Amino acid sequence: MSKVNSWKDVLNFYSEIKQKHLPKKVLLLLEDIGQCQYTSMHASMGDGLYFDTSELVEDDSEASWDNTRPLELQYHIEQLLKPENYIDFNNLPKKLSYCDEDQSTLLQINAEPEKILDDVIQVKLVNSKTETQKFAACLNGYFTCDLNPFESFSLIQHLDQNYGLEYVGLGASLLFFIKTPKFDANKTTQLFNELSNFYQFNQTTHTQLEQHLSNHEYLILPYVESLEVFDLD
Repeated sequence: MSKVNSWKDVLNFYSEIKQKHLPKKVLLLLEDIGQCQYTSMHASMGDGLYFDTSELVEDDSEASWDNTRPLELQYHIEQLLKPENYIDFNNLPKKLSYCDEDQSTLLQINAEPEKILDDVIQVKLVNSKTETQKFAACLNGYFTCDLNPFESFSLIQHLDQNYGLEYVGLGASLLFFIKTPKFDANKTTQLFNELSNFYQFNQTTHTQLEQHLSNHEYLILPYVESLEVFDLD
């Protein structure tokens, strides 16, 4: 998708593509896509996720490598779902601690997502059973101070299963979610108590993000150590 004019256009496009390609799932790559793909490549080679293609690749042609992609995806889904790799959201380490400036940036990003989107958004059609499992098509969380793939997956599952927030896609720093019909506005306070505890948000961020989700259909959350990469001025 190119020529992104508004975030609303992106969400409408997402909905249309979903209906058109059922039962496949749709994953959007939205911001700093080159860096996102680079760190995803490294993250997918981490502990518990490395998929050895050496015996599957017959030659070094692009077609031969492409044939391994579905197998790699299924392997990554299996690894994310393994009981020994499961991390309960409430047991996630509080490794992310954002300064006031980063928290202000996050509020700006949620208010005006258009400012941080790439000019061309990439779309992946994913053979997964659930919306959460499509995270396996672009695992991320490479640096030690970021959420690792299993931690990000825990967050994605928690928001989906407990709050009806569907994972839409990601960028090099952010995870994007939208409300589903299962979203219960009465649980918004509980949701942000949990998110503020996990992200260690200050009161202003807590209040404004909660207000944002009450008035909009989407929520954008970080999985990286810092948001200083974003220049929104």
